[in-house]
Amino acid sequence: MVLQKIRDYAKSWFAYVIIGLLIVPFALWGVNYYFEGGGPMDAAVVGNSKITLQEFQRAYQQQRQQMQSMLGGNLDPSLLDGPRMKQDVLRQLVSERVLTQLARQQGFRVSDQQLHDAILALPVFQESGGFTKELYERLVRNQGFTLAAFEEGLRESLAMQQLREGVIGSTLVTPLELDQLIALLKQQRELNYLVLPLEKYVAQATVDERAVQDYFEKNKERFVNPEQAQVQFVELKQSQIAEGITATEDELKASYEEQIAKYGRPEERQASHILVKLPPNASEAEIEQTRAKAQQIASDIRSGAKSFDQIVQEAKTDTAGQLEGGGLGAINRGMFDDPALENALFALQQSGDISEVVRMPTGFHVIRLDSITPAQAKPFEEVRDAVTQELRRQKAENQFYEISQNLANLAYEHPDSLEPAAKALNVPIQESGWFSRQGGEGITANPKVTNSAFSEELLKRGLNSEPIELAPGHLVVIRSKGHQAATPRTFEAAREEIVKTLRQTQAREALAKDLETLKSRAAQGVNLQILAKEFGGTFSNPGLVDRNTPAVDQAVLAAAFRLPQPEAGKVALGSVALSNGDQAVLAIVKVAPGQKDALSEDERKSLAQQLAQQTGSSQFDGLLESVRAKTKVVTYNDRL
Repeated sequence: MVLQKIRDYAKSWFAYVIIGLLIVPFALWGVNYYFEGGGPMDAAVVGNSKITLQEFQRAYQQQRQQMQSMLGGNLDPSLLDGPRMKQDVLRQLVSERVLTQLARQQGFRVSDQQLHDAILALPVFQESGGFTKELYERLVRNQGFTLAAFEEGLRESLAMQQLREGVIGSTLVTPLELDQLIALLKQQRELNYLVLPLEKYVAQATVDERAVQDYFEKNKERFVNPEQAQVQFVELKQSQIAEGITATEDELKASYEEQIAKYGRPEERQASHILVKLPPNASEAEIEQTRAKAQQIASDIRSGAKSFDQIVQEAKTDTAGQLEGGGLGAINRGMFDDPALENALFALQQSGDISEVVRMPTGFHVIRLDSITPAQAKPFEEVRDAVTQELRRQKAENQFYEISQNLANLAYEHPDSLEPAAKALNVPIQESGWFSRQGGEGITANPKVTNSAFSEELLKRGLNSEPIELAPGHLVVIRSKGHQAATPRTFEAAREEIVKTLRQTQAREALAKDLETLKSRAAQGVNLQILAKEFGGTFSNPGLVDRNTPAVDQAVLAAAFRLPQPEAGKVALGSVALSNGDQAVLAIVKVAPGQKDALSEDERKSLAQQLAQQTGSSQFDGLLESVRAKTKVVTYNDRL
């Protein structure tokens, strides 16, 4: 079981990449866990579907690894093993299962072609700008999955994505809602404020020696030198393996022939088009009228009633602005997010051919193929260096995997020393400097290394670590070189820190007292500019500001836009703490709502899309909660 975990851990970079590309973050990837003995094996039952304990453990371990990677030494270890995290993971798995069932009930299906296209589009399976079947099969197989299992999981993820996009994409934003949002977002407020600087109060604070000594005696547990560790390690880098790899001329030429498509210029087509534009927010009737007009244009060209170029000229003089025409320039596959236009173009056989009508977001296109530049392969000598680099990389990747397995086995079979692994791999044993649980320099800056260095396996049992992946193609195995427990600091060593703490405390108390007095007098109508002079603060009068005025501190702006609209003849007062400890008191004199024309048409469209996205996401979350409430869900928290 340990060797299997070593193998899984050594390849975990692949899991992280795939997880970031899929909607379902838990169900597919993670370290393999095996359970011995009998007993119940379900973590939950969702409708007529079960979530096994093995599925839960995979998801739970994956979440642990992600949190450790993100937070490192700042992570409270109790969070990883606490019941809350386990319940959160199980709740996520239940939600995913509910969505899977809902997608099936609603008839969402992913065709083989859609699945095929999705796999080809995943960057992790691409080399030199294109999908590589061998890489796809190798990476999936290395994770211990069959192609069928991976593809079925991806198919379910895509179906859930269809469901989510269907809900969000059907959300409508009315012009009134948009105008109300613009009035709020583009609102301006007349602002003036004063700032009381903490630094001034710190400079005025005084601390006597007795107070310093008393604070030390009462807080000795706070003044300690942190626990430290030092490690030995062996390091394995794929890039270093690649440097020592050579390739014969025959191997290079064979690799070139096998992947000749990578080293060529793709087929390129010159095209012209005629576009019949769709009006914004077109109705179904308008869409059909526009389609019919485009189809009539295509028929006129094919029948010879009008030439393509003649209609292009008519488009250029179209005062209604419904027609557009001209050259599209050079086009090759993959240039457009929506492939409809290029699919129609590449379906044409020879120059002068006219396409069927093509629907695009802007309207309906009629396309003419003007010329074809065939795909051309670059000669071997021209791409020899690229072929060499790619072949070395492929060989290094294969060797890296084999060597990493050997490293894992040697570290496990000789748990009390790194020398056998170092000799077998012909790599040096290196040493780190001293570092704390917050990390150090070099490899010890990595949270995975820090966590392992302070683990019981290394510190108490004296074992080698499992291979730790620092980055794709970069592994280390570490063992403890030394350990220093946390030690108390002397009064003299802690004195400067205590003085600083007491001065800060005294300053903040004095500042808070002045702040309350100042706010009280401002509420009585005393001008902030007068109060700023009296209390030694700085006064600012930026006038009308919006939510992003760069000259005003963002904390002040946020507080200003939270205040209510002032009553006639009065000001709205508020206060806010700034990031450096300063305190600001602010006054809003008046509020000016944003105007409808504050945004351009493009900005309005973008804002409408954002609002629809947010509203749609909320509606989708509501749908999920509604369906989940109607689905019989039984969870077994005592088995987690």
